[in-house]
Amino acid sequence: MYAPVYLGEKYAPTQRVQTFYSTKDIKQSFQVIGHMNAPTSRTTSGQARTKRLVVEKAKQIGADAVVFSGLDRQANDKTTDDYSIKVEVIKFN
Repeated sequence: MYAPVYLGEKYAPTQRVQTFYSTKDIKQSFQVIGHMNAPTSRTTSGQARTKRLVVEKAKQIGADAVVFSGLDRQANDKTTDDYSIKVEVIKFN
């Protein structure tokens, strides 16, 4: 499995990253500082591993939180389908 790909701003590393599944669940002011695309599998264990990789990457880039905003599937004719998780990267104000 490949590491998450990140596009956005970088800050000093953080020690803790909160996880959300909707920006509506964030109860304080924030800004989206970037986006990640993380390849994953369709299994629960594969998605849990991807979630851990995303959180570790978010810590490295100085995020305070991530929002797992979607699961994409790309169907392939001759191989297994590819899955990826879309992530918004958050910095609290």
